[in-house]
Amino acid sequence: MIDIHSHILPGIDDGALDFDSSIEMLRVAEKSGVSDIILTPHYIRGSIYNADNAKKWKLLSELRERAASEGISVNLYLGNEVYIDTELPKMVAAYENEKSELMYEIATLNSTKYILVEFPVQVEDKTARETLFSLVQHGFVPVIAHPERYVYIQNNLTAVDELIGMGCVLQGDYLAVLGRYGRRAEKTLRELLIHDKIFCLASDIHKATDEYKFNETKAKMYKILKASDGVKAGMTPGAKLKELFEDNPKKILLGE
Repeated sequence: MIDIHSHILPGIDDGALDFDSSIEMLRVAEKSGVSDIILTPHYIRGSIYNADNAKKWKLLSELRERAASEGISVNLYLGNEVYIDTELPKMVAAYENEKSELMYEIATLNSTKYILVEFPVQVEDKTARETLFSLVQHGFVPVIAHPERYVYIQNNLTAVDELIGMGCVLQGDYLAVLGRYGRRAEKTLRELLIHDKIFCLASDIHKATDEYKFNETKAKMYKILKASDGVKAGMTPGAKLKELFEDNPKKILLGE
């Protein structure tokens, strides 16, 4: 598995508290079969979750060193889970204008054109469409984090069609199918999978006590996909799972 959404970078958001917690989370990930992880701490402008890239790169460098010393072979990369913001197009403008990545305010996923974007859970952000469209015009691909958890999408699944149509892709939190985020989120992710709306799946892991529950999740998803339109013609449910957990996350990781 290639995990493009995680909160393992220590002491920077509501994820890992310290390096020991990060190492424990990486051990769980490696044991579960995860080969590559993009570390995506929250970035919310005007909040305490607004560390600049210089700090994030420093933490990543130290975490890589500590993980290597512990014999952990998971490959680590940098990104952000960026809260939707009308200033977001300006915040990423540095990617076109600056040579030094340390000057950037936010991190795209492994320095690619893909940017992980989070919405408010309870209410629809009426400015989101314009902001996302501006990002697409600037050559970025917004990756919408866990759409199954947003109430306005739970109430109207066709809302994702406009997002996909403008050039966004959807990243589901796969533990939602096990009920991690409630019954409505579970049902919504199931429906999005059935109708082939989800581009990739990720863990969104926050704590050392979290579990990837990879095999249990894949078994349940296999049953969902076996009887759905979420499997393309000529593709087996197993191949579709590989696409969701490996192939499409790899495209994001490599900027393809």
